[in-house]
Amino acid sequence: MKKLNHIWVFSDSIKGHEIQSLALASKIANNINIFHCGLRQPWLSFAPRILPGFGKNIIWEKHKPDLNQRPDAIITCGRRMAAVGKYFKRQGNSKHIQILNPGDNHKKYDILVCPEHDRLIGQNIVSSKGSLHNISSTSLSHIKLKCKEEGKGYNNKIVSVFIGNPAKGFFKELDKLATNIKQYFPNHDLIICGSRRTHRKFHAIIRSHFNSARLCWLSEKDGDNPYHCLLACSEVLIVTADSINMVSEASASNKQVIAIAQGYISPKHKRFIHSIKDRLSKFGDAQVVHRPIDNINDVLQQVLNKL
Repeated sequence: MKKLNHIWVFSDSIKGHEIQSLALASKIANNINIFHCGLRQPWLSFAPRILPGFGKNIIWEKHKPDLNQRPDAIITCGRRMAAVGKYFKRQGNSKHIQILNPGDNHKKYDILVCPEHDRLIGQNIVSSKGSLHNISSTSLSHIKLKCKEEGKGYNNKIVSVFIGNPAKGFFKELDKLATNIKQYFPNHDLIICGSRRTHRKFHAIIRSHFNSARLCWLSEKDGDNPYHCLLACSEVLIVTADSINMVSEASASNKQVIAIAQGYISPKHKRFIHSIKDRLSKFGDAQVVHRPIDNINDVLQQVLNKL
């Protein structure tokens, strides 16, 4: 299908939001301009509603859009940027594509892309299986080659554990997790990779339970974030179920994926995990790799059809 010529992306610099916006933009447009911004109070608290004086209270990080060069479409993610997108849609005739439920009337958006576990239905709603991203078996092959060229030294016999921000009860069961990894993957190197959301107060307990790991990366103090290299080079990906983004990216790979800490997630997260249960593995079925989830291309076709 024919791509759009020009898209504006508004980002609040929240990594998970920006990844989703740019992933979709890169698929549907030839040219992309990204604008980083924030909102002053009380406009921030009332988003996605637009209070009087809204435009003058957008804080631009670097540059702001030129209204003389209006795009074909605007993409936003999250409730704060939903307000910014709505404001600029009023300035011209651009379509507004909003990612994630902003919490107001979905009819205010031309297209609303939401995870299917949100259970939203409407003519302008596109459902996605998890979050949007550009991870695929093909992209991971390129990443793996690049990591090899950079001398990262990762081999295929790696089990990587990705930790998001699970409830504190999860950290009381790290002994059980460590035992399962040793039992089912005795010949693999173990690498632990935290995220920006992993609370610092749990760093010490993670390190103590996995002191034999080849690498335990929990912050920039541990060097460059190995996340993408591990996605590409590991044989097994173990991910805490609280992180829909990381589970979604792992599930787009051709690796075995195990979602852990499922007892500590919300009903919405449980619906997501259930929706991809046929993709996930468990400890014990080590040789089973289920079909990768091609989420972004499923969404792409629906969005272009509606546009």
